Amino acid sequence: MDLHVIEHHPQRVLEALRRGEFDALEIIGEADEREFFERLFREKLLARLAATMPGKPKKEEVPRWFVLAAQMSLKLHQENSDLAFEWVIRCGGLLSALPPDLTSKHLDPQTQALVLTCRGFNQKNDYARTTRCDQDTLRKAAKRVPASQWMDWYNTAVQATFQQYGFFEPEGVFVGDGSYLFVPDNPKYEGSCVMWFDEHNHPVEYEKLSGAERRSARRKRCYKLVMLFNCADRPPAMSMRWWR
Repeated sequence: MDLHVIEHHPQRVLEALRRGEFDALEIIGEADEREFFERLFREKLLARLAATMPGKPKKEEVPRWFVLAAQMSLKLHQENSDLAFEWVIRCGGLLSALPPDLTSKHLDPQTQALVLTCRGFNQKNDYARTTRCDQDTLRKAAKRVPASQWMDWYNTAVQATFQQYGFFEPEGVFVGDGSYLFVPDNPKYEGSCVMWFDEHNHPVEYEKLSGAERRSARRKRCYKLVMLFNCADRPPAMSMRWWR
């Protein structure tokens, strides 16, 4: 069994970084994520998106806007498993963006330990909560809806909402990008396929490879994701963040 222990100690982390003692860095930080969700709440964009989500349950014990926010937080931290929700919600900025009467997240001045206190969405728990919902709730909410419906929702209702908020440039210039999403070699991943890839994870035709190339090729199960990125026909004159 692998155990992961996470301690909120910014000063110790900074000192370790200065000594070069780190293995990896996440793309998004807590402050960036908090600002991201604060903007979503302020613009009421999250509520608009959640209102169009497929698979509305008969009894909504956890509001869909929080289910959507939790899944977005997982993706911001490059986590595809709902099991990671317990630690992502502690380290990320979603809880900090919620009103203080719903969630409290602070450092204890004496123990310097991170203290989380959350109100649940129902009255089923008689103990203090550290997250607003359980990771199993997120998993069931996602599996309740077929994958095809999630894709239809993203390609129709989500894009219509983005357009209403002015996300797309009026020129209508789009760039297509295809990526392969690798998953464990398990046929239960519906709609996935097994393909040959080279050492750089580029798809190849195995029959056309030389003997040396075949030795470095690997069969991998994957999905292919094709995204359209909207962009302007020229970069904004005074927006350096556009390039980051």
